[in-house]
Amino acid sequence: MKRFNKVLDAALIALVTYHLVISPYTKVEESFNIQAIHDILNYGAFSTEAIEKYDHKQFPGAVPRTFIGSFVLALLAKPVVFLSSIFGNDLLEGDQTQLQSIVRGILGLANALSLIRLRDQLNKITFRDRNSRIKGLGGFWYSILLLSQFHLMYYSSRTLPNFIALPFVNFALSKLIVGDLSGLTWLAMTGAIFRMEVGVFAVIIAVVSSLVFGQSNIIANVVLLFVGALFGTAASFAVDSYFWGKPLVPEISSFIFNIVDGNAAEWGVEPWGAYFNKYLFKLFRPPVILILSVVGLLSDPADDGVAVTNTKAVRHPARNSLRILYISSIIFIAVMSLQPHKEWRFIIYTVPVFTLQAANGLSNISIKWSLSFSNKLLTMIISVLILVSTLLSLYSGYVSSFNYPGGEALKFANEYVTEKYSGKNVAMFMDVPACMTGVTRFGELHREGVVYDKSESEVNYDTFDLIITKNKVDGWELLHTSKIFKNMSLITIFRLIESQKANRSTLFVLLKIMVEEFLKGSNETFKDLVRSTVYLDDYLHVYEKVTS
Repeated sequence: MKRFNKVLDAALIALVTYHLVISPYTKVEESFNIQAIHDILNYGAFSTEAIEKYDHKQFPGAVPRTFIGSFVLALLAKPVVFLSSIFGNDLLEGDQTQLQSIVRGILGLANALSLIRLRDQLNKITFRDRNSRIKGLGGFWYSILLLSQFHLMYYSSRTLPNFIALPFVNFALSKLIVGDLSGLTWLAMTGAIFRMEVGVFAVIIAVVSSLVFGQSNIIANVVLLFVGALFGTAASFAVDSYFWGKPLVPEISSFIFNIVDGNAAEWGVEPWGAYFNKYLFKLFRPPVILILSVVGLLSDPADDGVAVTNTKAVRHPARNSLRILYISSIIFIAVMSLQPHKEWRFIIYTVPVFTLQAANGLSNISIKWSLSFSNKLLTMIISVLILVSTLLSLYSGYVSSFNYPGGEALKFANEYVTEKYSGKNVAMFMDVPACMTGVTRFGELHREGVVYDKSESEVNYDTFDLIITKNKVDGWELLHTSKIFKNMSLITIFRLIESQKANRSTLFVLLKIMVEEFLKGSNETFKDLVRSTVYLDDYLHVYEKVTS
C-alpha cells in the first residue's frame, strides 16, 4: 500500500488548500498571531520604533501571547515576498489578503507534512510489514482517516496558537512512536512556548511510559522534560520580553490569569464529561475513528515478540509506544476536563494519536479480508462510514466559508475605495463584530491616505467616510450587506425527492446534466444545488457618509 503514499500526501495537502481557498479570512481566535505576522512583515522586528506600530500595542488582549510562532512564520514568508517582488508583484502593496493566504498556506503545509511524518514513522515500526506482501497498510488507513476529518484539516492553516504548536507536537510524537524519548523534550519545549497543556501531555506520557508500561526510566524522563521546559522558557522569555517591552513568559502569565485566578470561566464553563460525551464526537463524525481506536488498542504494531540474545530478553525499542500515546491521550483529556472552560482545540493534539490507533485497528481488520465474509462485510461497512465522514467534512468546510462576513465586507469596501476614492484621503471604521469575523491588517489597503479605525469604545461616525457595522445607521447610504450562515435548508432536497417520486428519471437527468457540465469544465448545477442547502442571514453593513 506504500505505493499510494504520494497520491495520499498530495490529497492531504490539496484538502488543506481547499479549506484555505474557500475560507481565506480569519476569526478573532486567530487575530493575535495573524496581526503579529503582518506587523513583522510590514514594519520589521529589530527596532522599538517598528514595534510601537504593532497591533498588540493598541489591542494587547486579556493575556500576552508568544511572538515566536509568528516570527517563524513571517521569516518563512520573507523569501516568498522577495521572489514575488522580483517578478513584479509586490505582496506588501495594496490589499495583502494574498500574502495572508501565503502565510496561512505555509502553516498548513507544515501541519500537513508533520501529519505525513507520523504516517511514515508508523510504517517504520510496523513489524508485520517485514514479512507481508502488503506493506504500509496501517499508514494507508491513517492517511484515509485523516482525509475524512473536518476540524483537523480545516484549521491546519489557521493561526490559532494550538495549530502553530501542532507541527512541533506531531514532530515530538513521531519521535516517541519509534521509541525516541527526545520527543518528551520537544513536547516540554512546545508547552513552555506555545500552549502549557502540551507540557501537561508530555508529563502524562512520561509517567505512563515509565510507571505503567516500564518502557522508560522515570528519572531520565524527568531530565528530558526539564531540559525542554528550561529551553522553551528561556527562549520565550528572551523573545517575548523584547516584543512586549517587559519581562515575561506568556504561557506563565496565561496560566496565572486563566487557571490560578480562574478567569477562563468568563468564556463559559461546561461539566467534567464534556470532552468525552460532546467534543470527541464533534471531532469525529461519525465516530468510526473512536470505535476503531479501541480495536487498535488490542494489538501493538511494533510487537515482534521477545528475542533472547546471550540469555537476555531484548524488546523492540518502540514496543507499546502507540499504546502509551493512546492511553496518555485519554488521561490527558480526563485531566483537561478538570478545567471548567472547555474548547475542542485544547485537546486537538490527541487527534493524530486517535487516528494512528484507529488505523492500526482497521489494518488488523482489513488484512484479514480474504479469511471470511464477515471480515469483508465489516471492512466495507467501515469504508462506507469513512466515505460518509469525508463528504460531511467537505460540506462542513463549505458551510464554514460563510462565517466570515467581516472579511467579505472589508474586501467590498476596499474595492469601492479603490474605485471612488483613488488618490483621495478616506477614513473607514470597522466595529467589533466585523473585526471578529474576518477583518485583519492584511485585509487593509496599504497606501497613503486610507485610514482604518477599529476602536472598541464608542466613536463618532461623522468623522469617517465609510463604516462597516452590524448596526443599522440612519442618514447614511447603504452600499453593501454581508451575510453569515444561519442554518441549513433541505427544501431543495425534499423537492427533488418529491419530483423523483412523480418521475423516476428526475435524479438520473440531474446527474447526467452535472456529469456533462463537469466534462465541459463547469459545475454550475452542482454548485447551485449545494448552495441551495445553505440559508444565510444579513449580518454586516457597509455605509457611506451622505454628503450634501
